[in-house]
Amino acid sequence: MNFVYELLRAGKTAADSDTGSQVARKVNENFEKVKEALNTMDQSLETKVKDAVTQAVEDVTFEVPIGDSEKAGIVKSSDQENKVSIAGDGIMEVVSLNVNKLVQDENTFIVLDGNS
Repeated sequence: MNFVYELLRAGKTAADSDTGSQVARKVNENFEKVKEALNTMDQSLETKVKDAVTQAVEDVTFEVPIGDSEKAGIVKSSDQENKVSIAGDGIMEVVSLNVNKLVQDENTFIVLDGNS
């Protein structure tokens, strides 16, 4: 990124120093150049992020860890008992839950009624 700044002159005499109005103009112009450059970068990044959602990004390597209780990360779908499956729209659901995985508080009872 190449910024072209207009340098301030701060010499020992009035002849080799900028006046107050020259300093103000240069500062304002320099900030405007930086603002324009940042806006351009912001727009470029926004475009790249939008495109990355629908297209592969070339020449870029992303390392996304497997998630755990300490950090966010990727997950893997499963169709096995006591596991979670992830549908094509990203919605997750428990495939099936074995009663052996259930836990309960002390003095709480589960009543199974076979309706017979």
